[in-house]
Amino acid sequence: MSYTNYYQGGSRNKITCKSFLDAQHLFTPTADKKHALGRILEIDDGTGRKFRYCQDAGSGISKALMAASAALDTQAITSTAQTAYGAALGAQKFNVLLTAGNAWTDHALRDGWLLVGDGGDAMGDMYMIKDNYWTTSDTVMTVEIADEGGLRTIIAATDDVVLFQSKYANCVVNPTTQAGGVVGVPLADVTASYYFWAQFRGYTPIICDAGDTIVVGEPAGKAGTPGTAGGVGLVENDGTDAVWGTVVYASTTEECAIIDLLLP
Repeated sequence: MSYTNYYQGGSRNKITCKSFLDAQHLFTPTADKKHALGRILEIDDGTGRKFRYCQDAGSGISKALMAASAALDTQAITSTAQTAYGAALGAQKFNVLLTAGNAWTDHALRDGWLLVGDGGDAMGDMYMIKDNYWTTSDTVMTVEIADEGGLRTIIAATDDVVLFQSKYANCVVNPTTQAGGVVGVPLADVTASYYFWAQFRGYTPIICDAGDTIVVGEPAGKAGTPGTAGGVGLVENDGTDAVWGTVVYASTTEECAIIDLLLP
């Protein structure tokens, strides 16, 4: 399989910087897109600190709060049979039939994913999306995949297709009622709709949840009864609640703690 590492001149490869001084835009979110969403920036100073390139959903995110991916669109919840559609072997650009009611716009799925969720031989195939735009109203979308070799298997009219935005697109402050997976902590205030770097590995400052007490050396994540959107607390249910990392410095509530992040 051949696969492109580029999107409009922006490499998907990891960036390694010797220090924060070399990390472009780490503390300066930008209105224009500089990298592919999800690109990793690693500070090569022995601390293990890593960052992901993300986009704000439109409400802004304050520094030292956990950011999360947006709630799934209807098209990422229910797959759609490709009745009268489908795509040929090797195709890179083709039309996809969708159900009405989704909120996607042209180019919103860049760096996202197309999955054949059900059907024949193509079931289980997944491709990164290079670009998308509407062809007919909100039911037929043209999708271009990033795989330079095109489709590995034909998509038949009886196959079901699911589309997902990148988890690093349209990020929000992690809500008190979980709607998407967490992505990391910005170290600067993020203006609405701007692109930014979110730390996902290593020591990071993060606001401690209101009413929760974290303990040095113990796992931390979303509080069992959260009182602060984006705040860190004790992990209540090990089997169901995600662990964000380990407590290094335990602050009082609504002040900054330090967590050794271990996000994927």
